[in-house]
Amino acid sequence: MKKRIIACFSLGVSALALGVCLVWLNLQLVDLSYSIKKMHDVLEGEQKLKSKLVVEHMNLMSSYQLQEKAADMGLRPPESGQVRSMQD
Repeated sequence: MKKRIIACFSLGVSALALGVCLVWLNLQLVDLSYSIKKMHDVLEGEQKLKSKLVVEHMNLMSSYQLQEKAADMGLRPPESGQVRSMQD
């Protein structure tokens, strides 16, 4: 009889410990999934910013934009005597 009570008590304590472990693991899972979601949102934001910057870079490096900026700075194409070719 005494052994049966001890066995039931041990089983109850084990079940309680397993339940606490399960709750702790569940909390860790929720915390980890929140961190993953946050990092995913940051990554998406960075990717959107990169695509916008690529478009802006392409616009700024277009020949029309470069010609406009050169004209604003007072630059002009070189005259025929100003260009020299290097021989190998």
